[in-house]
This record gives sequence, structure tokens and C-alpha cells, in this order.
Amino acid sequence: MLIFVRIGTAWKLLFCWHSKLKTREKEIMRTNSGFTLIEMMVTIAIIAILASLAIPNFIAWLPNYRLQSGAEEIQSALQLARITAIKENATAMVAFNTANETYRASVGGQTIRRGQMPAGIDLNSAVFGGGTFVEFDSQGTAINNTDGSAQVRNKSGKAKTITVYITGNSRID
Repeated sequence: MLIFVRIGTAWKLLFCWHSKLKTREKEIMRTNSGFTLIEMMVTIAIIAILASLAIPNFIAWLPNYRLQSGAEEIQSALQLARITAIKENATAMVAFNTANETYRASVGGQTIRRGQMPAGIDLNSAVFGGGTFVEFDSQGTAINNTDGSAQVRNKSGKAKTITVYITGNSRID
């Protein structure tokens, strides 16, 4: 808006600050108004396409992750029993129950860890010198003087074997 103002004997042309302010506010609102419906629809379509590509891979990955997790749980229990046997100068044992798919680590008759296989994972076998348990002496070596192993298997047939050596060390194959 233009305003003519008389200052002394001259007329001066001034812009109304108020009308400039309104125009400026309109510009700010126009630039910060958010997303349009088309932008939102395109974004949702891209997310849907990416999700449809990722979900099958995730579904295929999950059983393998659970299999590795089950094998690492058993190895962890074996290492805990071995270290506790050394620390307490006692005999430690890890017993496996393939029917219930459970394991139990104990030292001196007291349970230090108990566990069950994750969903979809079977404790397929446990063979340690003719039994389903392994014992560690106070030096951390396997008492039955032979290598042994436990095997876990997922529903798709993939398996991991946890081997315990005479030295007491264990490894996942």
C-alpha cells in the first residue's frame, strides 16, 4: 500500500510497513506449510517397496540367527562351567537333556546356569565320552579324556556343532 505524506512543503511517497509485513508473513507461511499430499503418497510408496524387499530377507535370516544364538548359549554355559571349576578348585558339569532341549551347568551340585533352546531350535544330540554330559576338573580340562560334541538344528535342517576338546576349550562349527 502506498501512502503520500506531507513533510514540510514536499509530498513524499512512503510504503506502508503494515502491508509489507502481511506480504512477508504470507511468504513465510507459503514456504513452511509442510508436505503436500503427493509428497506424502510418494514417500509411503517408497517405504512400502523397500519393506516388501526387506521382509523376505528378514524371514530367511531369523532361523539362522536363532540357530547361532542357541549354539552360543551352549558354548557360553560350557565356558562358564570350566572357568567356575578353575576358580573354585572344584569339578563342574554341564548336562544336556535332548528330550526337553535343555542344559544345566553345575559346580559342586549347585546349578550355576540353566537354559533351554530358542524357539524353532532342537538340541539334536549331545555325546561326550559315551554320556550326555561333560565334566571339567579344577584345571579346566575335560575329565572323560575324549572330545565330545553337542549339536543344535533349526527347522530347515541347518545344524551347528559345539565341540569340546580334551583341553576344555570349545568351538562352534
